[in-house]
This record gives sequence, structure tokens and C-alpha cells, in this order.
Amino acid sequence: MNININRKAIIKTLICASGFLLFSNNASNAQNNTTLQEVQEIVAIVNDKIISLYDLEQRTLLIKLAGGDRELSEADEDYLQQQAMQALIDDRLKIQEAAKYESIMEEKDVLDSYNNYASQFELKPEELEAQMENQGVVKNTLLDQIRGSMAWQSIVGGLLEQQVNVTDDEVDNYIDKMERLKGKDQYRVSEIFVLITDNSLRERILTNIGTLHQQLLEGVPFAGVAQQFSQSSTAAVGGDLGWVMADEIPSEVNDAVLAMDVGDISAPIITDDGVYIVQVTDRRQILTENDNDIAVELMHLLFESEGADFEALNLKVYEAVSENKSCDVVEDLAKELGAKESGLLGTFRIGQLPQEIREEMLELEIGAGTNLYEEPTGFRSFILCDKVIPDISMPEYETVLEDLTKSRVQLIAKRHLRDLRRDAIVDYR
Repeated sequence: MNININRKAIIKTLICASGFLLFSNNASNAQNNTTLQEVQEIVAIVNDKIISLYDLEQRTLLIKLAGGDRELSEADEDYLQQQAMQALIDDRLKIQEAAKYESIMEEKDVLDSYNNYASQFELKPEELEAQMENQGVVKNTLLDQIRGSMAWQSIVGGLLEQQVNVTDDEVDNYIDKMERLKGKDQYRVSEIFVLITDNSLRERILTNIGTLHQQLLEGVPFAGVAQQFSQSSTAAVGGDLGWVMADEIPSEVNDAVLAMDVGDISAPIITDDGVYIVQVTDRRQILTENDNDIAVELMHLLFESEGADFEALNLKVYEAVSENKSCDVVEDLAKELGAKESGLLGTFRIGQLPQEIREEMLELEIGAGTNLYEEPTGFRSFILCDKVIPDISMPEYETVLEDLTKSRVQLIAKRHLRDLRRDAIVDYR
């Protein structure tokens, strides 16, 4: 049985959720031969804040690296530069709005956020900086992006959230709705949202969104693209909207989601506010037990496939892992059995795992492992370290209140950024 799964693939969603992607070692090295002219040359002024040619080139390169190692056409390069310019404009607007309300970003917090990025990939901050510099990106380019994101989060959480008032009746009605819809599908959705505030640019934006959509279909990670391009407040978490029920998202988006399977990416969806691309990352039934919702913590043993006798190796490995053991002994088992790789994969819902191994995983006792499964990188056995069956019960009042508030704040945030862009004085040079 061939399963196209490997450790990097199974944890890719966790990595992407951090909002930043490790750079490919095969990416072409950019030459960081910055001239004084590039630093001084102004390409735009946003209200009274400048964007230099150097700023634009650096942000373009950062976005390019986030998209992965691939050949870019001239049209792709032009599109990335347009997106970099819009991202820089938005960052200036966000920081200006935060300053207007005296929301101060401590540099220590910015550096802490940078350090968290590095830790997501088991890198020290200086190692991440070295990787970026190897690709021609200076550390401050990423720090500036973090500053813009933090500024916006301060506005969303400090100013806009105060404008949302969810009543007791609304919470009660939502809980009643969940009871009525028990057994119906609920979807976990990620979004990329691009505002359209200038109709003269409408066709260009739609063309660019079409290019972005094609890149997603070719395998560019959705969460990384959302972090770089989306103009929704969810960009900071890779576009993740969380779990939604029918009619909780714009009707055009809702219609698309209902027709999608898990993993599908929608075509661009045009609404009154802008353009969406959405991905359905999971599905479950409301207030209904489902094996796919069981959370499992997994370790693994990976064996070389070249020259190996699958049947003999599978028998040997399965005899060793089928008995209930502690996951503390997995590393010892790896040495004993000659595994080329082993370790913790993380915690996943059964529904996130390949269909082929779900049934066996559900039958395992904690401490036991699966048969070997063939994949491109070798033969792999999965070891079950923990299993958590979710409690199927009505959500607490505070949970519903938080979810409703979050949903409304996201909507207000989109409109607020749209208004900032509409009212801004942007002088392109």
C-alpha cells in the first residue's frame, strides 16, 4: 500500500500556521548589493510616510521566498512587486492608525515575535537571520512586517473589539441554532481576502488574484500566501477562520464552501467588499460523535526502502511495535530495528491522517504501533502515544460569546482597513 506522506508533509500545516515559511536551500541567492540611490529613492509616500525603492525590493524578495523555490515569469515578478507595494502601504497605514490611538509597540515585543518565528522551525534567532541574509533579505525587513501586523492587532483588539456588543439573547440564539443543526456539517475554513477599493484597478486585481490562485493549485502553501497577501485580520494566523456553520460567512463564500471537499481550494470569489479565495481544511458534524475528531499524538519509525524486503521488515517491525509500550522507548526501538529516522510527529485529528491508516489507528492501544506503510521516503510505522476522545457537549456561554465577538471583529476590521485605504493620500513616484 503506497501512502504519499512524510514527516514534513504531515506537520506542514503546523509550520504554515506560524505565518512564515522556511526558505528553500535551493532558492536562488539574491544579491544584496544595496546602493545609496536605492535607499534614498522614493517610490511612494503614504500620507507622510515614505516607501523607498530599497523597501520595495526587500519586501518583494521576502514575498518571493515565502512562495517557495519555483521559476517566476515576468508577469509573476510584476505581480509580486505590486503585492509588495500594497503590503508596504497597508503596513504604513496600520502603524499610523496605531500611533493615532497612542498604541505603542514595544521593540522587545517585536523581537520576541521574531524569536518565536525562529523557534517554530527549531532555529535560533541568529540562525534564521543568517538564512534570510543568505537569500539577500535583511532582518529588519521581517521585523517591519511584524511591526505592521502587531500594529493592526493592537487596533483590532483595542479599538475595534470595543465596538462589538454581543447580547445574551444572541448567545442563547446561537446555542439554540447549534441544537437545531445537530448532525449538520460544520467546516473549518481558511481565507485569503483582497480588498477592491478602486474600481479603476479592478481588472488588474482580478488578474493578479487569478495568478495567485494558480500558484495555490500548484502547491504553494495556503497559510504562507494568506500571511503575505491577505488583507483580512486572519492573515496573522495563516487565514484560519476557525469552525463555521452555514450562513456565518458571506453568502457567495458560503455557497462555495458547501460544494467543496476537505483540502479543496476555491476559485476566486467576488463579493461587494473584495475577492476571496478559501480552502476547506476540515469538516465535522455539529454536536455529533465522529471518529475523525479523535485527537492522537504520534511518534514514528522510518525505514530505508531501497533493497529492503517489505514483508520481512514489516513482520519484524510490527512484532516489536504491536505490543503496548511506552513512547519513551521509541528511540531505543529505532536503534534496535535500524530505523533511519524517528521522533515525535505531533498531535492530529484522525480526520487529518491519510484515509488508509485511519482504521488501524482507531484500533490501536496507547503505546502500540501500526504496520509499515510505503511512501516515497521509505517505510513508516506510526506509534500511538496518546488518544483523546472529544467531549461532545454544548459549548459554554463564554466560548460562544468569544466566537461571535471574533467573527464580528473580523468583519469590522476588513471594513476599517478598506476605509483607511480609501481615505489615504498615496503619492506614487
